Amino acid sequence: MEPGKVEQHFGNLEATDGGFAFQGHVQGDVHVHPSHNVRAEFDSLPEAAFNATNRQHTPSCLENTRRNILEQIDEWANSDGEKRIYWLKGMAGTGKSTIALTVARNYAKLRRLGASFFFSRGGGDLASASKFAGTIAAQLADTSPELKKHIDNAIASSPRICALGLFDQWEKLVLGPLAQLDKNVFPLPIVIVIDALDECDSEDDVSLLIQCLATATAVESTQLRVFVTSRPDPPVNLGFGRILQDTHRDFILHDIEQSIVDQDLFYFYKDRLTHTAKRFGLDNRIHSDEAIRFLVEKSSGLFIHAATVCRFLHEGGQLAKERLSLLTVAESALTKPEKELDKMYTTVLAHSLAVGLEPAEAAGVQALFRRVVGSIVVLSDAMTRTDLTIILEEPRDVITKTLHCLHSVLDVPEEEAKPIRLLHPSFRDFLLDTQRCQNEMFSVDATATHSHLFKCCLRLMKNHLRRNMCNLERPGTRTRDIPKTVVDKFIPFPVQYACRSWIHHLQQGEVDPNDYPDIMDFFHTQFLAWLETLALISRLSDGITMMRLLEARLSSSSTAPNLKGATATKALSWLSGIKGKWKRKLVDPQLNNRRGSAPSSEVDIAPADNSTGLEPIPANVKSLNSSHGCSVLARRPADSVSTTR
Repeated sequence: MEPGKVEQHFGNLEATDGGFAFQGHVQGDVHVHPSHNVRAEFDSLPEAAFNATNRQHTPSCLENTRRNILEQIDEWANSDGEKRIYWLKGMAGTGKSTIALTVARNYAKLRRLGASFFFSRGGGDLASASKFAGTIAAQLADTSPELKKHIDNAIASSPRICALGLFDQWEKLVLGPLAQLDKNVFPLPIVIVIDALDECDSEDDVSLLIQCLATATAVESTQLRVFVTSRPDPPVNLGFGRILQDTHRDFILHDIEQSIVDQDLFYFYKDRLTHTAKRFGLDNRIHSDEAIRFLVEKSSGLFIHAATVCRFLHEGGQLAKERLSLLTVAESALTKPEKELDKMYTTVLAHSLAVGLEPAEAAGVQALFRRVVGSIVVLSDAMTRTDLTIILEEPRDVITKTLHCLHSVLDVPEEEAKPIRLLHPSFRDFLLDTQRCQNEMFSVDATATHSHLFKCCLRLMKNHLRRNMCNLERPGTRTRDIPKTVVDKFIPFPVQYACRSWIHHLQQGEVDPNDYPDIMDFFHTQFLAWLETLALISRLSDGITMMRLLEARLSSSSTAPNLKGATATKALSWLSGIKGKWKRKLVDPQLNNRRGSAPSSEVDIAPADNSTGLEPIPANVKSLNSSHGCSVLARRPADSVSTTR
């Protein structure tokens, strides 16, 4: 038979995207020339946009409120000045996100919104910069056919664009396409809105993001304006300190004249409490000027305080007046705004959970609150009630009962399929800070909660992971060719979360891996199944990072000189080897090799001789050389090969 010739082929010859699939005996190299799907490489995050479904019911600024600041923003956006970045900074609860949402909605109506990204700590990828460039580019592409063409060309010319660093992605997806535009494409300035930059989970990325935004405003062919909100936290301050002062305009929201803020708060209270009175047939005393002036004074300029009060009263329904009395009889001495917010959270929680409980009952409520609400607070991603039931192993009715009275501080949707979210990040800050949350019943120990979640993740992986998680019938299927609906069907979200977050909880929970032999059992039995799952959920590259973090954790362990048994010692030796001593192709037939990068992918796996005692590569699977990015698999005893583009 001639070298490289297929002696026979059979089966379904159709492959994804019009490719050619075959099986048979092969001698020599098989060359396959891949076609490129531009959009398949586009890694964007629709949930980050201002008009995402999770923000559709979030109100904008009320009419006749925030007039001064909104007028200043409009004046800046339409000016010809050099300061093309507007940084609105303010302490937690001052209304930054509402202003950002209002600005985004206003400029979207004017067809002058270029893009938006609303960061959210605890929102999974919404707290990461990994998809920032792709998300901004995807939205920019929708503003102009010409810009879309340039962005598509940039993706097509960079097959590994998703594997690049943040700034390199930004250059290729945003700066390059913008620079190629004719000046007439956008005759008026377009605005990009970035909210809660301080909630990006990497301090280094915060600084880099600011540099990215600064470079975009310098593109001469486009009049770009960038509106940014954040707390005045050190990483953000440092980031803005690294770009020229002449490029950004700063506004401190909590420095607005108190009388102006109080007037806006008065309008806010009047609107919300009037609605509550009408909804439940209450008399006008609940929204009397006297009551509202008292509440305005207690809010101390914090809109989150006012919003929490209004939700608390509204959730009381017919008992709203009694709840108002709880607030008005509280000590009248004013303290710092943060202290007023803390007292409000304490009052809301105490009335919602701890009314008339016996000591034994209170202890049970405390433990349940810490397990359920504490987990919601520290989880890296938002989860539904069903998800929480799975990951925490708590009965659904227990979770529902725990959350039922907390609508004042948590967004608990009626729809089971929607995730539960914090209404404001200040609630997380309050619960995790023992100096602020001085009621032990509600205080959450972050370290203990992370440790508990680590155990939950390990249990989920042990119970659910197996080879060929999605029951794929065709060897060599690429993960990008597997619909997300299929992946989600076979791999529940809590299992996906466990696979990508167990190391995070191990670190934050200050867990010593040597105290958990189940970790080593996991590597013995399910390591390749874990890698397969990471590939299926487009997180394969994270596996190497997690292995290195685990190695570092083992190395820094106080018991490292006396690791528990030969298994742990071998594991540490093997983990050291992933840096390059044993490098192979990932060849499991059910595994895709990567997300949106080069046609072939490499991961570090245990050596074939299994000298470490860890999970071996299956004996009937071995890697063959491939040409031009063709992923080739060989299996014995059938001696057949299959290829994917």
